[in-house]
Amino acid sequence: MSAMKGKSRIHMIGDSCKRRVMLIHGAGFYWETCFASIADALRDKYCLLIAELEGHCHEPDEFMVSVEESADKIIHSLNQRAVRDIDIIYGISLGASIALEIALKNKLSVSTLILDSGQYESMGEMTEQYSAIMAGEFKKIINGEHLISPVKENMGYLSNNDVDVLQPLIFPDITQEALYRAFLAAYSYDIKERSEKLGMKVGILLGGNEIYAKNSIPLVERICLKAPDIHEFPHKGHAEALSREPRLITGIINKYMCGQ
Repeated sequence: MSAMKGKSRIHMIGDSCKRRVMLIHGAGFYWETCFASIADALRDKYCLLIAELEGHCHEPDEFMVSVEESADKIIHSLNQRAVRDIDIIYGISLGASIALEIALKNKLSVSTLILDSGQYESMGEMTEQYSAIMAGEFKKIINGEHLISPVKENMGYLSNNDVDVLQPLIFPDITQEALYRAFLAAYSYDIKERSEKLGMKVGILLGGNEIYAKNSIPLVERICLKAPDIHEFPHKGHAEALSREPRLITGIINKYMCGQ
């Protein structure tokens, strides 16, 4: 795996001449471990471009500022690699917001956008408070402690399986500041007033138990020129498919690549 130098690190896996799939991780997640199974399944078929978000590394020298800025940095990094077109961009959670923003900027040619469990409406006056809460909650997950009940319910972990699902995805050495800044970017992002439209094929993924992700579907539908496909994983919580059954996601990626 190679990583480009600069403020936005893009890890390229596989043959650069093959069709391209970009993967963007969520707040607190670690690029290498959260996408390990997907990378193993797809690396021989496609060129994988995996973004590493600011602050999600050892000894970070910067943190996330906003979804928009992270999207700009990723686009700039791709341009430096002479990447102008991507077949599929898949983003999970905060990564879904960044994937959506990349598509809305329309500076790259994107054939298919896959948005997994995203939230695209600002939390307003609650943004800073909720970001601080979630940073603390993710630190608890790292230590093997369960989320508080309201957070657990909103994220859809009805079987008390939040630690089992999230712990393998989260970067264990992430700092409190990096988590807070990432959640602040996630909960500040808002597309309600955006006038741009998405002309590419769009797939929306979510766990059937999730609340916020389900409420976000109409926001994406409003800006799509064609009705998006909805892929709901029954009885699953946030990022549960990615963590426990990544084959479900690789299957969807392969189907979109085949034009189904």
